[in-house]
Amino acid sequence: MVKELTVMKLGGSLLTDKTKPYTYRKEVLQSVAREIAECLDEGLIQSLVLLHGVGSYGHPPVLKYNLHKGFLGPEQLLQLSKTQEGVATLRHIIVKELQNAGIPVCLMYPSSMVTSEKMQMTSYFLEPLKGFVSVGMIPLLGGDILIDSVMGWSVGSGDQLAVIIAKELGAKRLLFASDVAGIYEHDPKLKPDAAPIDTINLNDLEAALKRMGASSIDDASGGMKGKLKSIVADKQLIKDGLEVGLLSMMEYGALKALLKNEKCQCTRVVVE
Repeated sequence: MVKELTVMKLGGSLLTDKTKPYTYRKEVLQSVAREIAECLDEGLIQSLVLLHGVGSYGHPPVLKYNLHKGFLGPEQLLQLSKTQEGVATLRHIIVKELQNAGIPVCLMYPSSMVTSEKMQMTSYFLEPLKGFVSVGMIPLLGGDILIDSVMGWSVGSGDQLAVIIAKELGAKRLLFASDVAGIYEHDPKLKPDAAPIDTINLNDLEAALKRMGASSIDDASGGMKGKLKSIVADKQLIKDGLEVGLLSMMEYGALKALLKNEKCQCTRVVVE
C-alpha cells in the first residue's frame, strides 16, 4: 500500500526568534518535534518530508551581504561560506531535537539537487529524496543558496521547494507551520486585533494579498505572501485534491487538531 505523504514546512519564524540573530526557540522546537512524533506514531501522518526556514540564522547575513541579489563579486564568497556555516548550526540543532523525539530524519541540502533561474526553481533531481522516503526515512531540507543560471546564485525558497516536492511525490497534504495561526488581514504582530482569514481562494489571490498588508519582519524569502505566491504556481494540485493549510505550532496541539479535522485556528487554501 502506498503511504499518504505529508509535506510540512516549519517556518523560520517558528523555530527562531527573527528579532535576535542566531537565536532558536528551544522549547518550541522540542514541542514541535514531540507533536510530529506523536502524529507519526498515531498514524495521523503516514509518510513525511520536512522543510525548515532558516530564520535568524540565515536572513540577517543574507540581507547584510546582499546575497539575495545574486553573485556580485568574489568578495562575497567568504561571506557566503560564513552564512552557510551559521545556517548549518541551526540545521544540526533541528536534527538533534527531532532525533531526540524518535524521528528518523535524513538531512539533505536543496543546493545539491535544485538549480534556479531568476529565483525560480527550474531543474531538480529528487530521486535520492524519493528513495529515502520509500524506505521510511524523513528527509529534512532547509532554506539554501542555489546555483542560478542568470544571477549566479539566488535564495532558494523553502516554500517554493515544498510545493515542488508535494507535486513530484504526489503528496496528500502540504502544511506550513509558523509563529502565527495562518493568515490575517494585517500582520498580527503589528495589529494584535487583526482578523484571521480562515479560507483563501487562490482564484482571488490578488484581493487576498491586498488584504494582508505589510509584514513586521524583513524576510529574504517573502514571508506569508511568498508562501501564497509559491502555492498559486501549482493551484491545479489543489484542484486535484491536495490539502493545503497554514497554522501555528507555537503551542502544542494545533497540528493534531488540524489532522483530526477538529476546531483549529488556521488558514486553509482552496481553489473554488
